[in-house]
Amino acid sequence: MTIQQIIDRAAASTTAPLGVYFKNLATGEEAGCNRDAVFPTASVFKVFVLAELLRRWRREGLSLGARLPLLPDGRSEGSGVLAMLGDGLALSLLDYAHLMMSISDNTAADTLFLLLGRDAILENVLKPLGLAKTKCDLSCRDLIAVSYMAPTGRPYGEFDKWCAENRASFGENWAGLRNAPAYTGALERNDETTPAEVAKMFEAFYRNEWVDAEASAKAIEIMLKCQTNARIPRLLPIGCRVAHKTGSMLRIANDAGIVYTPKGDFILAAFYNGNCASEEEFAANAKGTFGDDLIARLARDITTEILA
Repeated sequence: MTIQQIIDRAAASTTAPLGVYFKNLATGEEAGCNRDAVFPTASVFKVFVLAELLRRWRREGLSLGARLPLLPDGRSEGSGVLAMLGDGLALSLLDYAHLMMSISDNTAADTLFLLLGRDAILENVLKPLGLAKTKCDLSCRDLIAVSYMAPTGRPYGEFDKWCAENRASFGENWAGLRNAPAYTGALERNDETTPAEVAKMFEAFYRNEWVDAEASAKAIEIMLKCQTNARIPRLLPIGCRVAHKTGSMLRIANDAGIVYTPKGDFILAAFYNGNCASEEEFAANAKGTFGDDLIARLARDITTEILA
């Protein structure tokens, strides 16, 4: 079976939009489906935040050892541990980067996003790489808000209160948010990308072309320590390593990265938009495991073909 046939089979197994981009980094072979379609990134946007941090380290002398205190207004809901820790904790920028990428800590991501700035990420990362369809507009706090059609700009802690007051109006398991604007590309400001565009970022890291060899190697070193491994790495055989970043929101399951195998390395970017699945699939996927399993099997089958 060819790589393209494996991807086509995965796409046929779901009613949701599925975007996949594959590239064999030794031969240049490409395959995919909806590779140029726009998908919500969820936390995959943190890859672009990391890229700008490392660019500023190498080009502008920003110290990765510089310490930045954890501030009350810098906290974000969602994944991670920093939001639970005490005020004033002073972590290094490298510490924040590791937490952002290894456990997808939203407070760490927002600390760096606010430090670096949306405009800087656009001008210094997205435009130079030609990522015309990619948006990196929102902090995690605001991204969570727009994903649930909640007000943005609220203080930390207000989102839980909003959910308690509004959840019933959206129905069981947030069914009323199926095909919501944040998931359909209908928002002017969002965090979005395409499978092919995010793959350009990973290929620049792999080929030591992001700023310089030191910056590229640091990005891969950090992403090899990712601990959210229920998708691409989960079913891979021993001896394969993955430098990657996942993204999750309501029924969203994304994973993108570099897979290192004994017979050659490849990029795989997989975006499962379960928010826009059929009513039946949306309801059955309340715990988000459908997308996890689909991507895990896809990565396993592609790797099996590469190793054959």
